[in-house]
Amino acid sequence: MRIIQLPAREISWFGSHGVDMDFLPQVFDAERTTVNIARIVAGGALGEHPATTLQVFAVLAGDGVVTSKGVDGDADERWEIQPGQAAIWETGEIHETTATTDLLAAIVETGAGELVFREQEVLFGSSLG
Repeated sequence: MRIIQLPAREISWFGSHGVDMDFLPQVFDAERTTVNIARIVAGGALGEHPATTLQVFAVLAGDGVVTSKGVDGDADERWEIQPGQAAIWETGEIHETTATTDLLAAIVETGAGELVFREQEVLFGSSLG
């Protein structure tokens, strides 16, 4: 067994504020995959930006609001999100997350292009396919 100190820093990209992120080791496979842990204080936000890869934002604790303007910027979706739910953004999708309470989330970014779903239920948005 190994115990490591995760690198952590405050995130200010894209106008983000009130966000600290721990960076877990990158997973190397056929495609780039990273998993990070975000702590967003109530009222803090991961600012609006396009997803660089397929992205899963899984809420572990707290509540927030996620938005999407789609890939072309012509959509206007806004959903409340809570523990046990995850937002999934496609590559290029313009999105933002705001914490309504202190929020803890796991963020998975992958170049795999596709996710495998088992028993997940779609709450909002298009079907899982």
